[in-house]
Amino acid sequence: MLQEAHVEPLVLRQRCASAEADTRALLLHGLGSSESSWDAFVEHRPPGLELWSAGLPWRAGGTFSVAERDDAAWITEAIARIPGGVDVVIAHSFATLLLLTLLADTAAAGLDPREELGIRAAVLVSPFHRQRPEDFSWGELPEFLDLLRLGAEDGIQARSRKPIEPGLRAEMAERSLDALGPHWVVRHLHAYLRTPFLPVGLVDLPVHVVVGAEDPIAPPAEGTGLAALLGNASLDRIDGCGHTPMAERPERFSLAVQQFLTTVSAGHPPTAVN
Repeated sequence: MLQEAHVEPLVLRQRCASAEADTRALLLHGLGSSESSWDAFVEHRPPGLELWSAGLPWRAGGTFSVAERDDAAWITEAIARIPGGVDVVIAHSFATLLLLTLLADTAAAGLDPREELGIRAAVLVSPFHRQRPEDFSWGELPEFLDLLRLGAEDGIQARSRKPIEPGLRAEMAERSLDALGPHWVVRHLHAYLRTPFLPVGLVDLPVHVVVGAEDPIAPPAEGTGLAALLGNASLDRIDGCGHTPMAERPERFSLAVQQFLTTVSAGHPPTAVN
């Protein structure tokens, strides 16, 4: 019988370093995506920013499934394993659900994420969040699976340096979802369904929410509503952009991150980029 090759659930990689770097950031990719989703942002990164990316269990080509574990614990582990610690965590899509859960649960326990995690800011890119349990319906479940397929196609195209024919892109997305398996799809839905119950208003860590104005996967209105609920947040809406702002509009996204971190370093409240 052939044995499957072992795949490390969590892989950390330093993407860039600078002698002038004064801020260290951890990049977290979405469901069925990979570290390559950040490549364009790495190329256009703000000055003085050292970047690390995490290859997480739900990545394309990652583990088919993992032992039951609090999914947010993967983020805690990634932060703890980076030499020198992390100043800011930048999460995309599915990872925003887990980071938001981690921050809200930490705050609900009466703890400060600055002290518990060592971070001083977070950026949520294309987040999922609904305010009421009744905002979900049974009729959405088939559509949810279709959105995951669309998200896989979106990610594949965003990471490609040239256009991919729609039929081929759809075939590649199906293969990606088959490789991912149903385990992480269910975990994504579970985390999403929990968002109305998260005490996000207790999170006073500086948070910058970035949404693509034309995002077909994570409704921009959900990111806007989330920013209004968080205790210390700002919002940046990028026009002409879909679900992966860091890949579609890397220079614009880099500017948003740079200006946000400037306000954090200055001790000022977050401000939105126009």
